[in-house]
Amino acid sequence: MGVPMTARQRRSQGTDPDVTHVPKLPPTKWDRKIIADLMAEMNIHLSEGEWTPAHVRTELAKEGYRALQHRIEVATRGKEGREAIRAVAVAMRSFALGSPGLAAIAFRSPRFDSPEWLSAGKPLLDTVDRVFATCGFEAERRRHAIRILRSLVRGFVLNEMTSKAPNPLDYQLSFSLAIDMYLEGLPALDKV
Repeated sequence: MGVPMTARQRRSQGTDPDVTHVPKLPPTKWDRKIIADLMAEMNIHLSEGEWTPAHVRTELAKEGYRALQHRIEVATRGKEGREAIRAVAVAMRSFALGSPGLAAIAFRSPRFDSPEWLSAGKPLLDTVDRVFATCGFEAERRRHAIRILRSLVRGFVLNEMTSKAPNPLDYQLSFSLAIDMYLEGLPALDKV
């Protein structure tokens, strides 16, 4: 019987149970998955006779926000500080790889011209804000930290989904290292 792996070792070997691993597919298949994901959500609303492009975008955003919020709440349960922030990042990546269409809209900031969209995004923002508050950051620093993490995860996932790299474990290790670097860089927010 060997020594149990650390969380970092599990992440680097792609065995982290908190991450939904999606097999590496050519970009054209990802495009089809994104379209299929969005169409499945749109069909719910189309069958209700409520279709307008603005309405469908809002409904997709609301569904994406709810799903991402749930994923983050489950991932961060019982955690705080850096451990909880890492769990937020892993949950965001897992959500994006598993539901790329919904993630594309859920990672966007709420539209300020849509009260319904703003209202739907607030619980997600509040959930993430509470996680960052466990690190003792005041409001302005939390906003910067959240925006930077969202950009990091979104950019990383975009590169991961469009890459032709054959080994998804390479991305798992790279992602883990990126989050380590992000967490180590959080003290730079003290300058804000």
